Amino acid sequence: MRTKQNLSKMNNFEKGTLLILAVLVLGILMLLGVYFLTFSLTEFRISESQKVATQTYYLAEAGINEAIWKLKNDPTWSSNFITAPTCEDWEASFARDPALFPNGSYEISIKNTSCGNGVITATSTIDSSQRRVEIKVFKAQDSPVSDFNLFTGGPSENMEIRFTDPLNVHDGDVFGNNNMNIKQSSKINLDGDRKAMVHGNLTISADSELNATSCAKNICDPGCEAAECPPAQIGMPQIDFDSATSSSYLEIAKNSDCSLIRTDGKTNCVFTPPEFEYLMWDNYPNLFLPTSTVTYVTGDVNIRAAQELTVSGVLAADRDINVGKDNCWNHPDPPFSRCGFCRLEVYRPGVPGDDEPAGILAKRKVDIGNFAGFGGRAVYLEGLIYAGAELAFSGVQALVEIHGGIAARKLDFSSMWNGIDLYLDSDVIIDTFSEAFYSPVITVDHWEEEY
Repeated sequence: MRTKQNLSKMNNFEKGTLLILAVLVLGILMLLGVYFLTFSLTEFRISESQKVATQTYYLAEAGINEAIWKLKNDPTWSSNFITAPTCEDWEASFARDPALFPNGSYEISIKNTSCGNGVITATSTIDSSQRRVEIKVFKAQDSPVSDFNLFTGGPSENMEIRFTDPLNVHDGDVFGNNNMNIKQSSKINLDGDRKAMVHGNLTISADSELNATSCAKNICDPGCEAAECPPAQIGMPQIDFDSATSSSYLEIAKNSDCSLIRTDGKTNCVFTPPEFEYLMWDNYPNLFLPTSTVTYVTGDVNIRAAQELTVSGVLAADRDINVGKDNCWNHPDPPFSRCGFCRLEVYRPGVPGDDEPAGILAKRKVDIGNFAGFGGRAVYLEGLIYAGAELAFSGVQALVEIHGGIAARKLDFSSMWNGIDLYLDSDVIIDTFSEAFYSPVITVDHWEEEY
């Protein structure tokens, strides 16, 4: 039998055990509470860090945009950025405190690397967090592009010519803002003492040939001036495609008359890509765009499948112009599919001295492929070919003849065995660029961020 003393001892033991268990449970709950509190604080700090990082980024971006605005609109900045001789080593800075946020600020500096080329640095600060953004900008100002049959203006893009024989350049020079590579059985002929001028290196493979006076970083033929080995870089001039000014090609197209070829109730010469597709399909195989007009397409232009397009004036595109990239063309209307080799002809309207623009102008790419022409002539153009990004000729199986000039950021000629003849016409180049030589456009060439 259990005595009262034994029962008392057991009760004390049970009470002690329960006390220990309670302390352990409370300890575990405290540890869990501390863990969750620490976790919540960490998540809060991460969230705050991300929030501040985003804020400092947009703050730095605001500073960059203010600097670009000043380059466009502040007379002092605009003049110093492009006007010799001060533009060679011009620099400036400013700061805003506060900026955008009560505890935010930024410092902006710009330093020219040459006239019309500079580096903008923005350093933003919110409390103790910083973000640094650096961009390279350039402005096309009074570029003598009209002196060149062939011009590439990308500061880091090359002119690539391969499997091309012959490329004949008449009456003018060739200019590359970076490197020019001639290789794989290519032959380039320039008239007389005309020059191939390359800011970077000019490379000619052993099986290729360049008949010209070469002025580059690595080659300096007799006939090159001292300042031409290498020649100074020239900014890529900008076409005014779609600004609100009356001289932009979009505004000119809005006021041009295409009522004779349109069946959709509209009269102007601004087309969406589907509208222009239907225009070509309904006028197959020969479409003649009206004389002395600008035809503007708010997207891509794709000429293919035995379509013969004749332009009297300017054909401009918001994106790409493709000629002969596709052999066949499928369409929802009868006969549903067409195939063949297409052809493009562009003529300058009026008589010499009329100052009329002419050519094909693309904001991004111009791509002329191996289904452009078969026998005879694939492309005949009196005017300017302009590509804001890249111009490519590849595998064209007929002659290409251009009376005017070519200007692109990057250029690639490949498998062109049927001949390319480029005849310089400075007058049509100048008239087609119009005020673009003095363009207000500031182009961002490189963007780099640091925390």
